[in-house]
Amino acid sequence: MSLGDELLQKAQRGDQAAIEALFRREWRPVYRLIYRSVLDPTEAQDLTQEVFIRALTSLDRFQPTPTPFAGYLAVIARNLLRDRWRTHPPHAASDAQMAHLASTAASPEQVALIAEEQTRIAALLALLPAEYRRVLELRVLDGRSTDEVAALMGRSPGAIRILQHRAIATLRKQMHEGSGR
Repeated sequence: MSLGDELLQKAQRGDQAAIEALFRREWRPVYRLIYRSVLDPTEAQDLTQEVFIRALTSLDRFQPTPTPFAGYLAVIARNLLRDRWRTHPPHAASDAQMAHLASTAASPEQVALIAEEQTRIAALLALLPAEYRRVLELRVLDGRSTDEVAALMGRSPGAIRILQHRAIATLRKQMHEGSGR
């Protein structure tokens, strides 16, 4: 049984420290998921809190499946966002907001270059060994701490730092080789 599974089982039995640790570990990824949709830090915090309230009220009924607890939270977050959009449809932007958007929006050429670079990086990430890819997803994309990743991957924080360094070095080498440098 992994440390994450053990923490979840303790939380389901009502262990307050385990609930707090579990929710603290998952807070950032859920917040980021919601923030990307609402683009308002205050609203994202409120909705993230609502996700955890809903998760807490149904924690005893959660059954571990191949989908981890983080996936369960993501489903709650998406459902909450869907409910929000149904009850509060997006409103029309004011002229001032539109002027701001127009002045900060990327040009079509910039959008195409960014999309091309993202596709290239995704392809290079797919070539990495599974452990390298996993550590980069958890540390860089999810923004988790070294200690959190260590617990999730069953390694020491020092081993995670080394693994992350090697993954970045390998990715950087692949990027340079692919660009002909």
